[in-house]
Amino acid sequence: MTLQIKTQAHEGMSDDVLDLLLDEADRALLDVEARTDEPGRRYALHDPEGADLEELRLAIAELCDAYPGMQYELEAIGDRLRNVGAIAATTELEQRPHIIHLVRMSLEAFFRQYPTVEAYEAYAADTEDEPEEEMQSPAESYDTLRQLLDVLRQRVN
Repeated sequence: MTLQIKTQAHEGMSDDVLDLLLDEADRALLDVEARTDEPGRRYALHDPEGADLEELRLAIAELCDAYPGMQYELEAIGDRLRNVGAIAATTELEQRPHIIHLVRMSLEAFFRQYPTVEAYEAYAADTEDEPEEEMQSPAESYDTLRQLLDVLRQRVN
């Protein structure tokens, strides 16, 4: 089964969506780095947002421990995207199901943390410096991430 990253609405968006996927994977890795526990000695950290989110973040950390070179793999896929294009980068990504799994779990955590577009817009408004003209709005990003999660969930089933 191929990873169908293109959206039906806009054929040229595949580069942007793939870039969003890689950004989400990078964000997940940064979250793991910020944890107070250590690789191989992970435990559920108290998360004020709930036990289910806590367990999901623990699973993400354990996946990162199992594939310690994931950051380099993400960089290689990003290089393929920039230098060769989305098709080559997608092919490279499909050869690394652990990265796809990382992104799916990270998106699951994202939507548990921000269950509504309004919650995400409020967060984005608090953290955004100056919006770039070409960037998607928080609502558009939220919708794109939701579509991406739906694609990744279908891939698992």
